Amino acid sequence: MFGWLRAQGRLRRLEDELTKLQRAFDDRELDWIDMRARCKRLLDRTEKAQRRIDSAGENSEDNVPQELSSRDGGGTDISHGRVLSAHQLEIQQKVLRRRAGLS
Repeated sequence: MFGWLRAQGRLRRLEDELTKLQRAFDDRELDWIDMRARCKRLLDRTEKAQRRIDSAGENSEDNVPQELSSRDGGGTDISHGRVLSAHQLEIQQKVLRRRAGLS
């Protein structure tokens, strides 16, 4: 009869341990689901941005030249490969000169 009481205590501890493990597993499952959702959103955003770039590239090939050139202080042409306004290009050149220690 006393053996049954010892077995009951061991069984209770095992059930508690199983309950803890089940909770931990459920938490990890939720973490995995959350991480998958984040990755999917990131991939969707990336694909959307790529489609936007592709469609903008198709539209701008007919209307805008591919590269803009501007003059720096030395009088040489610099090709930027992206579309910036004249004011933005001027500010960018000032920043680059300052970084290079020229002014």
